[in-house]
Amino acid sequence: IQYLRDTVVRFGAGDLSSRTYAKQKDELGDLARSFDEMADRITTLLNAERRLLQDISHELRSPLARLRFALALVPNSANPEAALARANKEVERLATLIGELLQVTRAEGDPQSRNLSAVGLDTFLSDLVESCRIEAEARGCRLNLRLEDRLVWSGDRELLHRAVENVIRNAISYSPQGASIDVELAQIRTEIVIRVRDYGPGVPETELDKIFRPFYRVEEHRTRNQGGVGLGLAIAQRAVAVHHGEIRASNASPGLLLEIRLPVPA
Repeated sequence: IQYLRDTVVRFGAGDLSSRTYAKQKDELGDLARSFDEMADRITTLLNAERRLLQDISHELRSPLARLRFALALVPNSANPEAALARANKEVERLATLIGELLQVTRAEGDPQSRNLSAVGLDTFLSDLVESCRIEAEARGCRLNLRLEDRLVWSGDRELLHRAVENVIRNAISYSPQGASIDVELAQIRTEIVIRVRDYGPGVPETELDKIFRPFYRVEEHRTRNQGGVGLGLAIAQRAVAVHHGEIRASNASPGLLLEIRLPVPA
């Protein structure tokens, strides 16, 4: 009882690693294990909250600065409508970023908050690619889609949408003028695989595991003139991880290949 009390006191004082690790099979053991489960849950929620605050405080500075600059140009602009359109674009970017951060952080902190449903992946991916096509064509790029029909996956549709969209938009950002972006859907044994390949400069081998870190920037030849906020692939990885999947990056020579792998429920 004294050991349990000391553990609770340490946890309450801020030591979130405090656990009883009780093994005895009696009422006190049950109580201690219940405490450990509660402590795990609280720690997960607090870490998710801290991560969200860090993400927002770090990443909102750049779009807020651009928004402030765009609004400052409006009164003296020769084309006020264009200046306001630029400001509105920054507002939309902020709203999208905050929505993504909130949604994935909520899912990490509370898996029960996910809205699980059956997702027809061929239709899902066709619609998503179509919504990205305008952006690709504006950069002179082509989106090529290859599907395996009638694949159904069970998960949070909106989280998956955010993950795949961020990966496709990342490919569009780094594709040369007139290049293709290949998007492919397939099932390989017990995994759903979504592949997105661009034909840009690729990423140095030593950087491949780092591109999913929040705010990480690859060397200049891949980041030059890119307006990304530095969270797209990090959000994608977190959204996929919530579903016990993973994202893999590899150089396709030329270009970068990103694979989203999702387990197929038994």
